Amino acid sequence: MTDEAHIVTVGVANDYRGKGVGELLLIAALNHAICRGSSLATLEVRPSNIVARSLYLKYGFTDRGMRKNYYSDNREDAIIMTTDHIQSREFLSQLNELRKNHELRWGSAEINLE
Repeated sequence: MTDEAHIVTVGVANDYRGKGVGELLLIAALNHAICRGSSLATLEVRPSNIVARSLYLKYGFTDRGMRKNYYSDNREDAIIMTTDHIQSREFLSQLNELRKNHELRWGSAEINLE
């Protein structure tokens, strides 16, 4: 698992949902994983979280398994979702296109810290 990125939490406050923030967090997590040399990315998601599952599918994650009673608040199962090789030309091209589309819709996320 040393070359695998595990995305633990993508959380967005209610006031910011539906505004591209969760997608931007996912893009940043994938960019970080790629820069660190990870070969794939994996995460867990609630079956009831249709919005998140749709986002992850859009970014190339596929269902790979289930963790029974994973969430402590209600014992809901978790779907394990994993990408194919994130260093591949195909994945990088798809990520770049999705990143451009996000920027066109929501604007640039570049931050100047000077």
